[in-house]
Amino acid sequence: MRGIQSILAATDFSSYSRYAAERAAMLGATLAIQRGVLLHVLEQSWLENLKQFIGSSVKAKRKIIKNASQALDELADQIREVSGFSLEPRVLTGNTLDAIVEAASDFSLLVLGARGAHPVRALALGTTSQRLLGKTGQPVLVVKNKPLTPYTRVLVAVDFSEGSRKALEYSQIIAPEATIIVVHVFEPVLEKVLVYSGASEDVIHESRMKARMQTEAQLRRFIRKAGTGSFHRVGVVVQGHAPFKLPEIARKRDIELIVVGKHGRWRIEEFLLGSVTLHVLSQSHCDVLVVD
Repeated sequence: MRGIQSILAATDFSSYSRYAAERAAMLGATLAIQRGVLLHVLEQSWLENLKQFIGSSVKAKRKIIKNASQALDELADQIREVSGFSLEPRVLTGNTLDAIVEAASDFSLLVLGARGAHPVRALALGTTSQRLLGKTGQPVLVVKNKPLTPYTRVLVAVDFSEGSRKALEYSQIIAPEATIIVVHVFEPVLEKVLVYSGASEDVIHESRMKARMQTEAQLRRFIRKAGTGSFHRVGVVVQGHAPFKLPEIARKRDIELIVVGKHGRWRIEEFLLGSVTLHVLSQSHCDVLVVD
């Protein structure tokens, strides 16, 4: 997997999107990223609705775009002064999601804030970041906290799929100096069968321990196969339901970034509203990187 050559941060001037822009600049500076862009999209439908108040005046529309450009220039200047990394300001008009997706196709990484400037709309329709996941094939970093330092504690959720392998590999690219906690959450199917069949507690306990040992061995092989940098990685096996366990583990271990693959072993997850990726994105307290 290639390193991050270019980065796109999208902003709507909300506090979360400012965090995203600051994190993008920090990554740009620490990872020597060659190109960065700070994007703001003026929603075309919003501009059309303004016609009832301002008419079809081209001059008024130009003024709105000019004001947005000036605000974006100021934000880019402020971030450059702090980080030392330049994000090129760019204003577009159109459908917000489509414009971000099209722009992101030219970049290695898309960075977004966890919430936008319109929390009521986000509650009704899902956040921009969640809706973008189904539209773009680029890695998407969703920023929830103000960045103070580069990532030092990263959790990678794995289910031994190809998506998990990519997630683990990408974690080392985006946080090369971090401690990587590689977590697999398993639900032993045989244990449920034994419970339903009335097996004794001793038999159920033995089955559980055997399943855990097998899973731990599989995780060690998975990490070892991932290649270099394994001394920064710690494997953890936990029994439970992954969507709920992963945010819990992240809180207990003071994780700053969760890295997860968009697609797991079971493609049916793509059609389930409560998939692991979406649940982690909505319930975790830390930043989340979703790798396709």
